Amino acid sequence: MSWRDRIGDGVAVFRGVILYLERGSISPGRRVQVHEYPLRDEPYVEDLGRKARPWQITGYLLGEDYDVERNQLADALELPGAFEIRHSYYGTHRVVLIDDPRITETTREGGMARVSFTVLRADDAPRYPLAVADTQQVVGAAAESSRLAILDEFIAAYEIVELAVDRVEAIEATILGAISEIEGIIGGVTGTISRLIRTPAELGAAILSSIGQIKNMFGEPGRALGVYRAMFGTDNGQVASVPPSAPAPQATQIRAQNAAVALVRRASAIELAAASAEWRYPTREAASETLEAVHLGITEQISGSVPPLPQTTQRLVSLRAAAVQDLRRRGTALPSLKYYTPGARLPALVLAHRLYGDARRDGDIISRNRVRHPGDVPADRLEVLSE
Repeated sequence: MSWRDRIGDGVAVFRGVILYLERGSISPGRRVQVHEYPLRDEPYVEDLGRKARPWQITGYLLGEDYDVERNQLADALELPGAFEIRHSYYGTHRVVLIDDPRITETTREGGMARVSFTVLRADDAPRYPLAVADTQQVVGAAAESSRLAILDEFIAAYEIVELAVDRVEAIEATILGAISEIEGIIGGVTGTISRLIRTPAELGAAILSSIGQIKNMFGEPGRALGVYRAMFGTDNGQVASVPPSAPAPQATQIRAQNAAVALVRRASAIELAAASAEWRYPTREAASETLEAVHLGITEQISGSVPPLPQTTQRLVSLRAAAVQDLRRRGTALPSLKYYTPGARLPALVLAHRLYGDARRDGDIISRNRVRHPGDVPADRLEVLSE
């Protein structure tokens, strides 16, 4: 087959218009940036990749109805967006117009219009810059706002300056009972509470700080998740109602105890939400479990027996929404769990290559299924990743 056979009729066809080609040209090459420096003879040339390859199309319309075709061509070139062109020299591609087309007619060449324009290939789908919200940062900001709100509410409700020693000791016992989960994890909390029991601002800040350290004390998010669940649950600390006939000291004591228990529960739910944005999850199921715990924890604080003030509720709702959005966005990109039963006892390397096409992922199979010997994985049901 000769070049004449490959080129064929020598036309460019697009949007219903047939243009007879006179010539065509392309501009291949590389994008380079030349850097020249003082007192240095040799420049540094930076290669930035392949150039876009424009086509210069030059042709003509010819015949008794050339003027009708000229108008059709003008309309076709004014339509927005990419279009498909069949070019005898360069093949069939989607292109976009990148310069001002020119249509030229003369009386000397009657019945003819010369046309020239430049296009650029646009075979790929448009790839625009995509702005994505930093959902993890949004959760962090919402958590900090919620911490300030619950601390302010605690300070306003915790007024025990005039209380007798025995009532203060009862309040201290309530607080220590509410944070008993973390005493064995962090240590030193009991002494801090005893020292700050009569200073609401410092006491509240110390409680928040202690609960905030939980996420750093465990190597696995799942273990920290269990502690947070225990601390924001309704079984953590007792909340009592104030009897109408209660004397002022007793009412003050009960309100202080309720405020302290509410602070511990709310802080635990907030810190779980904040930690959820920092944790990395191996599977979609792990992210989903954390999402459910975060949603439940904050919801329980909003609708609990000691409801927060409206401004605190608003901030907790915002935190819940931010955490749910973050976990959903990141969770959808994670692999899910599935179960696989090999037909025979095989080495973990072989299973990893069979499942993932990558023998280097044998460690995940070994750790996830607690395989005793990597060279002899039992032919039992195995927990593996979907991808």
